[in-house]
Amino acid sequence: MNLVSLSDQHIEQLGETLALVFEGKEYTTVQLNEMGRRLGAGLKSLGVGRGDHVVVSLPNSPEVWAAFQGIWRIGAVIVPIMFLLGVEEIRYILNHSDAKVVITSADLVEKIKQASEGIEHIRHIIVIGGSDQGNQVNFHNLLAHNPPLEQTEEMDEDDVALMIYTSGTTGRPKGVMLTHNNLYSNAVAAWEANEWDKPAISILCLPLAHSFGVVAMNAGNLSPYKDAFGVLMRWFDPEEVFRLIERYRANNFIGVPTMYQVLLNHPAADKYDLSSLERCTISAAPVSEELYRAFTAKFHCEMYEGYGLTEAAPAVALCRPSMPLKKGSCGIPLPGVQVKIFDAEDRELPPYEQGEIVVRGPNVMKGYYKRPEETRETLRGGWLHTGDVGYLDEEGYLYITDRIKDLIIKGGYNIYPSEIEGYLEEHPAVLEVAVIGIPDEKYGEEIMAFVVPKPGHTISEDEVIAYAQSRISKFKCPSRVKFVESLPKTLVGKIQKKELRKLV
Repeated sequence: MNLVSLSDQHIEQLGETLALVFEGKEYTTVQLNEMGRRLGAGLKSLGVGRGDHVVVSLPNSPEVWAAFQGIWRIGAVIVPIMFLLGVEEIRYILNHSDAKVVITSADLVEKIKQASEGIEHIRHIIVIGGSDQGNQVNFHNLLAHNPPLEQTEEMDEDDVALMIYTSGTTGRPKGVMLTHNNLYSNAVAAWEANEWDKPAISILCLPLAHSFGVVAMNAGNLSPYKDAFGVLMRWFDPEEVFRLIERYRANNFIGVPTMYQVLLNHPAADKYDLSSLERCTISAAPVSEELYRAFTAKFHCEMYEGYGLTEAAPAVALCRPSMPLKKGSCGIPLPGVQVKIFDAEDRELPPYEQGEIVVRGPNVMKGYYKRPEETRETLRGGWLHTGDVGYLDEEGYLYITDRIKDLIIKGGYNIYPSEIEGYLEEHPAVLEVAVIGIPDEKYGEEIMAFVVPKPGHTISEDEVIAYAQSRISKFKCPSRVKFVESLPKTLVGKIQKKELRKLV
């Protein structure tokens, strides 16, 4: 089995169809497939083969699709690196991953060169828009000088296809090894759970060089509809999202809560015809009831919350169009995936009791690259221990409440920041909020809120605290409030609470 066969089968079944629109230019399935075959041949000419690691560090572009296909076609392993990472962060991944080749763009090549200096196993840097010099190779010249590869490497189910480095909350990033079967089974299950009964025209603005991109590409190859295609954005731009929805009559948007919050409050929304939008998928962090209610009411669409993590390839659970939507829930597990809730001693908890979410299924990673002890700890007992806190109801619906490492223990009581954040987000002057625990002599930890006010609104610390006390137990209310212009976020839009703790 080889994941790239999904692309070949898609073309065999539907013929040549539109795959992507990117900055006004159309790319068909056959064009992207041929680009991948030519790149595969080019990589082989550079000495890259089965099991070798190839870094892809690119902003969103059709070349990311072609790079993934070309690398898999020769049996090599993709190592995506977010293009906005700093030099030292990139250097660590380049060195730890044992990569032989890097594929990047002209605007990033100097950073890649600086990061790879002295790393002997980096033999070539393939650059989109760059020149041929030294160990640097022009991407499109490499394609032009190599005929499409005819033979695809046959892979075992357990062979690693993708290695994504996760930042985690502490320590160095870990390389999550995902196999061909992990990704294939997850794509099939995700496609089935989405229950599309018409062509999806999707706005794609999350980073492709991440687990999202792999799911989008693989699941897209399972669509039986000739008229389905993606509208690819180089990066998230709220007004451009609106323009593209109107231009292409897009009916599907996929994003993280921060993106939805920005779209909800953007003044340009009323300038565009967004009536084609039917479905939005939201994941990566707990979704507040206020955001769900306000967004679906304003844009007259349905929002389906999902849950996943890189170690699960990445999708675990998803709300289904055919099933009742329960506010605050991210639906039921994908087909073939088991989810349970464990306590601190790894004992299963009954419905409605909060604990650690654990996952088992064909989507669960092979392990962490060169981290055997952490692999054993995370996969102990045959379950993937996610580090996320949640509960299941009596019908098996999953609810995410927080990260274990974000848990606040005040006076011996467990307090989940997302609960407090959900209430504070309902304040009419609050745009965004993040809650953390801070050291306290009396209680061990006290509660602090970081608040981003809405443009044109003013609000005081006393007002925030009083509002919280009017909604929830005083014991759970913040004792300190700090107003900030923005919250620190990861490259996919997750709030970085460890950076907030550094500010304290």
